[in-house]
Amino acid sequence: MSAVQISTHTQTDSAKSNPPKLGWTLAELAQSLSVSVPFIRLEIKRGRLKGAHLGRRVVVLDSEVRRYLAEASESGRVWR
Repeated sequence: MSAVQISTHTQTDSAKSNPPKLGWTLAELAQSLSVSVPFIRLEIKRGRLKGAHLGRRVVVLDSEVRRYLAEASESGRVWR
């Protein structure tokens, strides 16, 4: 007979193993939003999205991504 294993992990257990994401690389953010890295760079250049240099890498804080997305949804842009 095979034994059935029951997972005893709780939400807090998974939160400990996967801490909240604090920042995104441009490649991660582009993939997550289904856009290109050059588009993310353009949004940073336009001042719509803030990025920070960590060494040679550009990182966008998660709080900034959430602000950017909320602002985009509030603008009420209609895409046709």
